[in-house]
Amino acid sequence: MAIACEVAVKQVFFAKSSIAGEAYEYLESKRKVEVSVPELIDGAAKQAFGESFKTAHSPEFKSISYLFQCRNKIAHRGEAWYRDERGTRHEIDRDTLATWWQSVENLLGWLADKT
Repeated sequence: MAIACEVAVKQVFFAKSSIAGEAYEYLESKRKVEVSVPELIDGAAKQAFGESFKTAHSPEFKSISYLFQCRNKIAHRGEAWYRDERGTRHEIDRDTLATWWQSVENLLGWLADKT
């Protein structure tokens, strides 16, 4: 789910056929730029589209943020959990995955409306 989000978001923001896309690809290859999906769909989206996914779809944005936090835990520690905004640790279960799946679908629809 996290990879699907990342690919979709970066395709919208950094299309390969654009100057921005080529510049981003170069900088990324040199490890000069690292931007997260939550940053892109919040602040960068507000700048580019006049609307932030975080503002327009707050619960789904929170789920996407947790998804990426969990993805990082899996990639770096081999553990599937995240901490919410209060610092409470949550283990991943089917209900969490279903909620995240719905949030990803919502994000993909929102992105489609922006292009």
